[in-house]
Amino acid sequence: MAEINIQLSFIETQPKNILLSLREEYFNKMIDGSKRFEYRTRFLKEACTAYIYISKTKKSVIARLDLGEPIIGSAEEIAMLAESEESGCYQAMLEYLYNDLGFAIPVNGVTLLSEEVTLDDLKSKFPDFVPPQSYFILDKKPELLTYFESFVGEKQCSLKM
Repeated sequence: MAEINIQLSFIETQPKNILLSLREEYFNKMIDGSKRFEYRTRFLKEACTAYIYISKTKKSVIARLDLGEPIIGSAEEIAMLAESEESGCYQAMLEYLYNDLGFAIPVNGVTLLSEEVTLDDLKSKFPDFVPPQSYFILDKKPELLTYFESFVGEKQCSLKM
């Protein structure tokens, strides 16, 4: 019998889909172009699509972001990048990146949902739904991902860089 040589790829061709919790003021800065990166203490190591759950003020999923491959660096490196984006935030970013590792995730695109998906709507359709404190992978919850995809509109925000 002939030997079959199969090479497995560890690179997924489809970007991951996540539900990302975000504060409204940071989301608004992404839209107006003053925030080109999302900063996290832990994150995926690849590009992904993120559905955005606005936590305190809206308690709704409102948009989809196309996020690029993160820049992973020391707290100092990421704080310097954040400082170049917003003057005066260096020290606060160093404190936020308490474990001396940070992720700067490029925001490549924003698409608003055709309508907001409220927490009440989600809990009525998915009784076990709990909003993420940081993020969770939607690919592990295909019904929820399909539900969010049904609200993706055509309204893309042009990011001012």
